[in-house]
Amino acid sequence: MKRLLLSIIALVFVLAACGQSGDSSSSKGEMKELTLKTANGTEKVEIPKDPKRIVVLAPTYAGGLKYLDANIAGVVESVDQSPVLTKKFKNVTKVGAEDVEKVASLKPDLILTYNTDKNVKKLKKIAPTLAIDYGQYNYLEQQELLGKIVGKEDEVQKWKKDWEKQTSQDGKEIKKQLGDDVTVSIFEDFDKKIYAYGKNWGRGSEVIYQAFDLNMPSELEKATEKEGWTEISKEEIAKYAGDIIVSAQTKDAAEPEFQQTDMWKNLPAVQKDRVIKVDSNVYWYNDPYTLEVMRKGLKEKLMSK
Repeated sequence: MKRLLLSIIALVFVLAACGQSGDSSSSKGEMKELTLKTANGTEKVEIPKDPKRIVVLAPTYAGGLKYLDANIAGVVESVDQSPVLTKKFKNVTKVGAEDVEKVASLKPDLILTYNTDKNVKKLKKIAPTLAIDYGQYNYLEQQELLGKIVGKEDEVQKWKKDWEKQTSQDGKEIKKQLGDDVTVSIFEDFDKKIYAYGKNWGRGSEVIYQAFDLNMPSELEKATEKEGWTEISKEEIAKYAGDIIVSAQTKDAAEPEFQQTDMWKNLPAVQKDRVIKVDSNVYWYNDPYTLEVMRKGLKEKLMSK
């Protein structure tokens, strides 16, 4: 009788193991294939059809996923640098950008990061990982990609339609005030270096150049065409300066050294009080929450120039 009981118990374990194997196979069936654009073409990645525990290590995509009410189990701690995003992630676990162990402890079923993340191989061992090439998506395509990830394409299309309608009207009003040919440059002082930005590199560029459809100085457009940004010397500022200059720097930061030079002070935009100062910590990102803050702020400031 004892031997019979042991045999039955053994059979139960075997059947349980088979059942678990079947569940795993079924779970695999809940995956979907997503195509990512890369600098070299495309890459196909399998991700959960309905991800329940997403860890976001690329802050660029955090706000967009939150806007879609995604199931975010952890987010990179740098989102707290943004006065806009820190409020949205108040109750979400924060993770260091390279803290692989903490990512694993959150038991994610999907991880989002940049393709430049040196820990991609390690992350892929934890869960399906999307290593996104930031430069391959404009800000609207970026939100569309996030919609595909969480199965909310329709919601993204509605947001996109409303956004384009609103910003198209904004752009018309701004051009009526400033003229159709007005040019705008975006400069940032960072680590004692001067950077100028193209059409899709944060700092309000997506709103100014794409949404409002304002013009960039031709020399600046050429310089930023390949990388999306360019480092410039203080002697080159006049070459890239537009009729209006957006100056991005962190709030309460000291006046940049290059803005204390006669070269800067003699720029037409400076002399005509057409310099708009913005907070880099806010203007860094391009998610729907941040875009709306920038849309309102930039429209108000541009209309006053």
